[in-house]
Amino acid sequence: MTNKKRFPYIILAIAAGLWIILFPYFYKDFFNEFFYMPFLGIIAATVANTTPAAAGIVYFPILTRLHVLPATAVQFNMMIQAYGMGLGTFKWFLVNKKLFICEVIPICLVGGIIGVVVSIIFFPIGNPELLTLVFNFIAFMLTQIIFFSILWKHKYPRLHIDLNTINILILISFSFLGGLISGWIGFGIDTIFYFVLTVIFKINPAAAIVTSISLMAAVSVAGTLINAFFYEVPLSLWYSAIPGVTIAGLFLAAYLAVKLGAKNVLILFTFLLSIDFFVTLWTQHSIPINQTLRLLITYVLIVYLIFIHIKIFKKSYKDIDTSLGEFRPRE
Repeated sequence: MTNKKRFPYIILAIAAGLWIILFPYFYKDFFNEFFYMPFLGIIAATVANTTPAAAGIVYFPILTRLHVLPATAVQFNMMIQAYGMGLGTFKWFLVNKKLFICEVIPICLVGGIIGVVVSIIFFPIGNPELLTLVFNFIAFMLTQIIFFSILWKHKYPRLHIDLNTINILILISFSFLGGLISGWIGFGIDTIFYFVLTVIFKINPAAAIVTSISLMAAVSVAGTLINAFFYEVPLSLWYSAIPGVTIAGLFLAAYLAVKLGAKNVLILFTFLLSIDFFVTLWTQHSIPINQTLRLLITYVLIVYLIFIHIKIFKKSYKDIDTSLGEFRPRE
């Protein structure tokens, strides 16, 4: 076994050992309240390290429905993403380090971390549910770009960005916005960053996905440290999710992405964002909507999504567009 293949197993052994050592401190909360978190962690970490949708897109609606306070869910999102997407970033580096657009990461980290600091320390919000609904609506609108880029076979030829003054300002501005949103709802900079890279800069989607994952991981580390300094963070919840997140981050996510290919990962991404928007719209209480209107909006959107997916599969599924990029390095 080569060192590249051995490293994930070494990390798994270390994580398992530490988890067992700390078990006496958390076993009551684990068995009484959070026994489901390892299984949820597998799903969330697979989504987070396969698509430009962070784990919070899975955790936030589920945890808030299970009576976890929204503010606690936001803090947990940051904590688990710092760990799980950090593992995913390491795994992707082993799989294909050429997918990282290294020149933009430091610039975007500056904007993202400043945004997180501003949102957590200076302008915290008391109701992240409303902002989550707004963010999900915007993300759902942006998924239409992916749908039609697949249908129209748009080309994404670039793997690098010319760092002139205008491009640097664009990257910092959107990263700052993504950092603000991430500080408020626990995720978001990865999704925004993906659309900036592909729509504005025509970056290859495979590279944009992996680079956005690494950015979300780094911003989550910063957010976790800030939250730990100013607030009481949900350690038991975080501890309970570690087993599933470790397995998915080190092994499952990258394997699935390589097997699926960039195009199918993007279709999965759009599907997840659409489902998340539906769930948030259906369960939210921030904006009063009567049941009839809620049903009408949901049914119209479902019919539209079914129609667009049928179009995608009929017109382009058999013709895999290599311009979307692949995750596996060429031999």
